[in-house]
Order: sequence, then structure tokens, then C-alpha cells
Amino acid sequence: MKKWRNYFILVIGLLLMLFSFVLYGLQVAHAVLPSGSTVVSGDQLGQQYGTDRVFIEQYGIFLLLFLLGLTLVCIYGLIGIHPPDNPVGLVPQLVIVLVLLSNAITSMNSLAVASKAVVLSIPAFITFLVVAALGLANVSFLLVTWNGFRWGLWAYGIGALLLFILKFAGSVPIVPSIIELSGVVILIYLLRPIWNDMD
Repeated sequence: MKKWRNYFILVIGLLLMLFSFVLYGLQVAHAVLPSGSTVVSGDQLGQQYGTDRVFIEQYGIFLLLFLLGLTLVCIYGLIGIHPPDNPVGLVPQLVIVLVLLSNAITSMNSLAVASKAVVLSIPAFITFLVVAALGLANVSFLLVTWNGFRWGLWAYGIGALLLFILKFAGSVPIVPSIIELSGVVILIYLLRPIWNDMD
């Protein structure tokens, strides 16, 4: 019964996230200026697309569904697939939770910026979508690490490095990027004593 309940949480979470991304795509497509329309100035674009408040107002339903879905997926990952002999202790788990939140915020922030960048530059829009996707991938890898699998930490390390490179290339402030990358080093240090006990 517990197993089916956990799968139900996962399926509902994935469906909510999928529907939210469809909604996001439709709203972004609607926001793109139609060809042949009057060119507006950067100031006008900034007033129309340049604040987080505007994003929340325009994409509020997407954010609600996305956060609900991501929360359910994380609940499944944190309680749904624990092996009985999970060696990951309390301190590494606390670090994983903090890094999970950081990557979730990175994804939401990147989607917000992408929704604004689409009216100015398609390459920038794609770049921010890739950053958002890497943030979500890192959430998955961290949940795998939480459950005691070594490959999750390796995958998270690669994903965090790619995020750092993309952010650095995109002139994102370097300090937050370094903090996110340092999460890999901290987890490696904390998990080193139990490395051989992980699957």
C-alpha cells in the first residue's frame, strides 16, 4: 500500500510539472513579438517584462503548478525510495536539502529570465532554458545521492560544473555560482567516510 502511495505522489508530481511546462511554453509563445510588429525600445521592454512582479502576475498559474509538482517529486525522492540501509547521515542530508533549494531557485529564476529574454534574443532564451533544465537535473541527482547512490553525486558534480560554466559565460555574478559549486566539494567531503558503504 505504501509503495503505491509513493508512486501516486511521484506520478501526480510529474504530471503537474509537465502541465506547468506546457502552460509556460504557451505563455512564452504568446509573449513573443509577432513578426512585422512595431519595434519597441529597451526601456519599454523593461517596463513590460523586466520585473519579477510582472513575471509572477503573468506566470502565476505556471509557478503554482511547477512548485506543487516539484514538491511532490521531492517528497517521493526523500521518502519514497529509501533503501533500508541508507548510509547517508543527518549532516549530509541537511546539506543536500539546502542545495536542493538552491537548484530549485536557480531553475525558477532561469525560467523567469528566459521568459523576458525571448523577446530580445532567442539564443539567450535557449541558454536560460538549458540552465533551468540543469537545475532540475541536479535536483534529481541530489535525490539519488540522498538515497545512498554514489553515481548521483558524480552526476550532480558534472551538472554543477556545467551550470557554473554557463553562468560564468552569461556574466552572472560569480559569487553565487561559486557557492553552488562549493556544494559539490562539501558533499564529497561529508560523504567520503561512507563512500564504500554507498551503492
